[in-house]
Amino acid sequence: MSEINYEELGFKCGIEIHQQLATETKLFCDCPVDLQDEAADHRVHRYLRAVAGETGEKDEAAEVAAEQSKKYIYKYYNRNNCLVELDEEPPHSIDEEALNTALTFARMVNAEIPDEIQVMRKMVVDGSNTSGFQRTAMIGLEGELETDTGTVNIDDIELEEESAGIHERDENKALYDLNRLGVPLVEVGTDASIENPEHAREVAKKIGMLLRSTGKARRGIGTIRQDVNVSIEDGSRVEIKGFQDVENIDKVIENEVKRQKNLVELGEELEKQEIVADNVTHHFEETDNQIISTVLENDGAVYAMKLPGLTGKMKQKISGDRYVAKELVDYAKSRGVQGILHTDEDIENYQLVEEFEKVADDFDKEDEDVIAVIAAGKDQAKAAAQAVRDRARLLYEGEVPEETRTAEQDFTTSYARPLPGSARMYPETDIPAVRVTEGDVEEIDQDLPETLEEREEKYSEEIGEELASQIVYSERLPLFEKFKAEYDTKLVANFFTNIYSGLEKEVDLQGLEEEHYGQILEALDNEEITNDDLEKLISEFNETGQSIEEIVEEIADSKTSEEEIREVVKEVVEQNKGMIEEQGMHAQGALMGQVMGRVEADGGTVSRILQEELQKEAE
Repeated sequence: MSEINYEELGFKCGIEIHQQLATETKLFCDCPVDLQDEAADHRVHRYLRAVAGETGEKDEAAEVAAEQSKKYIYKYYNRNNCLVELDEEPPHSIDEEALNTALTFARMVNAEIPDEIQVMRKMVVDGSNTSGFQRTAMIGLEGELETDTGTVNIDDIELEEESAGIHERDENKALYDLNRLGVPLVEVGTDASIENPEHAREVAKKIGMLLRSTGKARRGIGTIRQDVNVSIEDGSRVEIKGFQDVENIDKVIENEVKRQKNLVELGEELEKQEIVADNVTHHFEETDNQIISTVLENDGAVYAMKLPGLTGKMKQKISGDRYVAKELVDYAKSRGVQGILHTDEDIENYQLVEEFEKVADDFDKEDEDVIAVIAAGKDQAKAAAQAVRDRARLLYEGEVPEETRTAEQDFTTSYARPLPGSARMYPETDIPAVRVTEGDVEEIDQDLPETLEEREEKYSEEIGEELASQIVYSERLPLFEKFKAEYDTKLVANFFTNIYSGLEKEVDLQGLEEEHYGQILEALDNEEITNDDLEKLISEFNETGQSIEEIVEEIADSKTSEEEIREVVKEVVEQNKGMIEEQGMHAQGALMGQVMGRVEADGGTVSRILQEELQKEAE
């Protein structure tokens, strides 16, 4: 538990959960949702341009993205892409299965459903949507979520299209997979009443549980993401994007709070002074530094700035292993520059001592001042220097900028881009609105699913708490619920949790469909086969093309009967009376190997019979 007093800091936090849905088709076309590991059929190249909206103004985030002149490359798949994903064809009507699922979740948290659902366009500037916007529809408002820590309000629930999946990215280009674009996505946003990071984790897990309770939530890495809005009273609202590890969401939030708190305190320590900056290319024209000389040979430029009073502070940690200089480096990177060099690090390693001394003289550097240098193409260097200078000015004010940040692997955050403008959403005129009547809402309310928590409690009475928890939160819960009434409930639950997990490490289960699982469970329930036979059964099914029933029959016919096993066991016992007299029941392990070498049977049956015969011998 953190020692930070979040109430005293004026902590505010809200989260957004983004959950992909397992529907048959995408949200605005008939392409299938299932994603496979396959080679792309085509590649499409695009560039982003910022244009004025209906208000006559350009969005700041869009302008920053356009300044980078980055190329966006989209991998296109014939199997699950069409002209809708390429933004070359109008979207189709909203998918009914996805809409019904989203409305069901909305009513599970007692949200109000609008009388008319209108699809909107939400501006997106990172290239992840070929159209430059994301289609989204408000389907629920003013819901409530009960948690052990307290009630949290659900401000809004949207149904929207998933963005393209990022494949790789550098300063010049971004490569996306279009197969993910258009997958239905439910977005759930809370208000800012979350009390602390641990409460945020509780809320995220509860929302995730309810979404999975609909039976339509996709599972696996990348199918659910959390965005977090965090601020403290003396800081600013920051949006942390795309964090997938819900178990550690509290660590990300705590580190962001520490970052804002430490930046505010740094501003209180620093004397307010002007930041001097200029083009200093002429001082580096004869440099021995290979990186900078290469930049200048390619008609680049070098900009420098004086950061008063930051000597010894650039490497000061503000969040985890993140230090002050990284705050500035992130802004340079946002303009396509790899980083900055500065005098609060060992510049002798860069062979730049003489060059830095010349810049220091020009800028009247004092001992406590830092000189920072940026080298890149002329336009990039100038833009990066301006961005770093603007960010550095805020350090002296103790001001935390409002911005979008990315969650890193070490649970810190890095600058991504400015927060989008407020006027970034406008109506989608290509998709008709959907009317929702009171009768529609009543019908949804009458058919709300049991939550996973409710099912876990119910199943615990039948199969025990541990096994109930395992199956309820398993991807194979739907299969368990289909077969639990036909066969022994505990057998079915154990098969789709423990046995399945062991099998998938040894054999390929991809070829098994629902009917095959039913046939396997029937054979297990009738004791025609045992768990020890499953690996052989599935391997032969994959390799031979025989039916499950045929392979089960072959396995059953090949087994030694219990009568024959017992005869062999009696012979082995007779041959090892001396060992048995000396070791008693402890001799079972050694005798098992002898019996198994003489019969074709599963170990469980042999063990049972051997134990029975040893007990008789002991009597």
